[in-house]
Amino acid sequence: MRGRRKPNCWGSDPCGVRPCLSSTVAGVDRPRLLLSIDFEDWHQLVHRRLGFADWDRSHAALERQTATLLELLDELDARATFFLLGMTVANHRELVAEIVRRGHEPACHGYAHARVYEQAPEEFRADIERGAGEIESAPGRRPVAYRAPAFSINRRTPWAYEELADAGFRYDSSQYDTPRVPDRLGDIPTKPYRLGRLWELPVAGGGSYWRVLPPRGLRELAVLYFHPYEFGPGLRAELPAGASFKQRLAAAKVVAWRNAGRGLVESRLRRVAQTHRLVSYDQAYGDLDRLYGTRTRTLSPQGVLV
Repeated sequence: MRGRRKPNCWGSDPCGVRPCLSSTVAGVDRPRLLLSIDFEDWHQLVHRRLGFADWDRSHAALERQTATLLELLDELDARATFFLLGMTVANHRELVAEIVRRGHEPACHGYAHARVYEQAPEEFRADIERGAGEIESAPGRRPVAYRAPAFSINRRTPWAYEELADAGFRYDSSQYDTPRVPDRLGDIPTKPYRLGRLWELPVAGGGSYWRVLPPRGLRELAVLYFHPYEFGPGLRAELPAGASFKQRLAAAKVVAWRNAGRGLVESRLRRVAQTHRLVSYDQAYGDLDRLYGTRTRTLSPQGVLV
């Protein structure tokens, strides 16, 4: 007589690396992942990069993309921390109010999407204060989380963390182990850690990289990040009538890159939500001391993590 078949309690890890306990097993809670959204108007950033005078004009596509994203998060019973770009908030106050109304955490992405390493300390402080002020009056609430545009806190800007703490921020999520950031702080840890007066919540994966290759492993409270433009219909560059051939070619290249593999983003997020709970930073903040309170790092005089 054959032995009784063991119940299949192990599901496939969304990253395809290791088995993980299925969320359908009674009494077993799913591990949490921190979900973050970089809320910025893609068209604004592209128009500014290409030198168009109308770069600060708002675009309706952001509203459609955000509506698609919010419906998906509701469907997945997920909450996210939205890193809100101040100049985008200024054009979409009702949309920001809807994000907060649905239970998501408002956080600061600065105001003008300026790289931190291209600013002096006083310029950086003015940018984060202006961005936080836009969020607070959106209506939202005073943000306590910050993410640098393009993860641009590096060895040249060790002063940024003190500026953030002095401005009332409690945690930062600007570290991502990517070669696209010049003069990185060194090897970026994969788990949360204390850095001075702040918690640092490093990014594990998401964004453009997830369209090519998902993260290899997702630990408890690992950070994922996405953008509204990665959800909904494919991107199209809305260019002024007087755009040059060079500008149109540059825009076409950006669109092709951003649209490549974009259909994988939603499907992979759905798979992750089957085995993990997707929560906002503020939902997990109370557990950081218990889980990672002994993990502390400092910056050397050269701005390297030690």
